[in-house]
Amino acid sequence: MKKFLILGTMFLLTACGGEGDNQHSSETVDQMEPIEVELLVPETADIEEIVTFESIVTQGDDMVEDANEVVYEIWKEGNKEESELIEAEIQEGHHYLLKYTFNEEGQYHVQTHVTARGLHRMPTTQIAVGDADDVDHEHEHEQNHEHAHHHADVYVDTKKDGDQLTLTIHVEQEPYSGGKVTLELRQATSEQTHWEDMIEVNPGTFEMQGIEKLDGKYNVTVHIVDDELHEHMEIELEF
Repeated sequence: MKKFLILGTMFLLTACGGEGDNQHSSETVDQMEPIEVELLVPETADIEEIVTFESIVTQGDDMVEDANEVVYEIWKEGNKEESELIEAEIQEGHHYLLKYTFNEEGQYHVQTHVTARGLHRMPTTQIAVGDADDVDHEHEHEQNHEHAHHHADVYVDTKKDGDQLTLTIHVEQEPYSGGKVTLELRQATSEQTHWEDMIEVNPGTFEMQGIEKLDGKYNVTVHIVDDELHEHMEIELEF
């Protein structure tokens, strides 16, 4: 598989100016480095069992102990409109924790909303409570919006369906699987950059829920990264 590396703006920042400018540019790059959030949630839980959700926040090699906000959003499969928002109750350095108890069995989504240093991440995972059956991933397509994007040997198709964004990704004409797909969203009317992790649901298919919170046009960089691939693709999305 081909390796791709697009330096773009980072090259421009480090290439211009004298030593003073280089130092300032280096600091600017550090400030622009994305925050990373590792969301730790048990795969299963019993009803009335106390479980712990944990968000580990870093920025490069820096441990982020000054997050502005860490909020957990919890909802049962198919009931996103009835989600519950709870702030992290415990902070241990750059670890932000919440203890939670489920009262009903079922498949649940857990999403952490982390705002720190002008950046935002919203990773999502799932937990099965009680004797939850496998989730039926069929969706009703009320109003689908599809767009295709090509770059080198990478093909990306985007589809918005209700509260969900789906990316279909092919690399060298094969469904892409096993890597990390992250969206970097920037809006002209805001200085804040949003970083959203996609969840792989099938080979070549990645999903993100919660797009009802996005409004307007966004310039989006799709980051596709694994041990052999580092691809950035620029697209535009309107929500």
